[in-house]
Amino acid sequence: MKELIMIIMTIVGVGFSYAQNTKVNTDSLYYQAKELHSKKKYKAALVKVNEGLLIAPEYIDIRVLRIRICQQLNKFNQASEDLYTLINTNTSLTYRNLTFQQIAIAKTRKELTTFIAKTSSFYANNIDYTLFQAEAYLRLNDRTTAKSLMKNIGNTSLNKNQKYRYRQITKQLNKNQIGIYHEFLSFLNEYPQQKTWNTTRLEYLRYIGVNTVTARVSYSNRFVDDAILYELESYPVFSKKSYGFINLSTSKKTDFFQSFGIRASVFYTVTKWIEVEGGFRHLNYRHADFTSYVFGLTSYQNKFYLNARAFIGPKVENTLVQNYQLNIRYYFKNNEDYGYLRIGTGISPDESTRFTQITENPSLNSHYCTLGISKSLGYKYNLMGSVGYLNEDLQNNGTGNQISCSIGLKYSF
Repeated sequence: MKELIMIIMTIVGVGFSYAQNTKVNTDSLYYQAKELHSKKKYKAALVKVNEGLLIAPEYIDIRVLRIRICQQLNKFNQASEDLYTLINTNTSLTYRNLTFQQIAIAKTRKELTTFIAKTSSFYANNIDYTLFQAEAYLRLNDRTTAKSLMKNIGNTSLNKNQKYRYRQITKQLNKNQIGIYHEFLSFLNEYPQQKTWNTTRLEYLRYIGVNTVTARVSYSNRFVDDAILYELESYPVFSKKSYGFINLSTSKKTDFFQSFGIRASVFYTVTKWIEVEGGFRHLNYRHADFTSYVFGLTSYQNKFYLNARAFIGPKVENTLVQNYQLNIRYYFKNNEDYGYLRIGTGISPDESTRFTQITENPSLNSHYCTLGISKSLGYKYNLMGSVGYLNEDLQNNGTGNQISCSIGLKYSF
């Protein structure tokens, strides 16, 4: 009996000692591989993790490290197999970033589709998972699948980063956009002519990489006179933190619209939530030239876009023309669904249909408020509308009231 007990104790001791040595060996291999990985010696690191997993296939940290190494070495199939081993209902969030990275490095549509088929059930309601899929399919030139995925996202609430990615994917899928807009501007009883100004705009926009170029034609009828304004506009992107705005315009009716105009601004992101703007507006009319300078400050707070702008100049008849405005947007779901409010004093040179009122009578002040909404209709259409009210000083020492209404429709393709 004593001999049997001694044999059992010996076996247990040997087993315990072996387990300890195995644990020490695998720990040593893991830390060696981790060190090699940090030094970007991925092939050598892969040898170590493979040895470790042969000894201890249940060692999760080594398997996770092998996934990272295989992703660096573009060994897609091995990384996929390891992820299939780790991911289940309880661990999907833990290995979410590794899963997203795997989607991002897929080299063929077959690799991507196979991996998604085996992991999609764990990320069915994850917006980032869908965005990574759309980006990957777009990169692999499968625009049909990417568009299908984006349609599913269209009616979902997105955070700031998701909105940016959604917008970038949409730009690549739909590089062209046409829009038509109409504005009514009614002068109420205080004015000699109680009629309406009508302005219709037709525009074509083209995304070229991350940049945009827009051609625009505006026809405006003011009482008994009319004119056409031609514009070419672009938003060039300089870096991740800065981009620009430039607009060139011309019209043959130089007492109505400017004969030539140039508007330009530079935008720079100071911090994650703060953007500053600096620029100028130069408009040439038949009777004079006008130059204004613009300064802006924008902040992004959750679903809010907050913007303050000031247009200073020109100086007309010893009076400095000034416009101050506050713009607020609230995004409902994505970049195309929002409501906005604009309040301000004075009229900015960006309002081509109204700016001549200020240049002719610079000492007359005005205050205004505009409410508007933008609503996506499906994947390719976007409807916009606004109503506005303006109160301004008149030359007879009274005040005049104007009501504006606009509606527009955009189509992307």
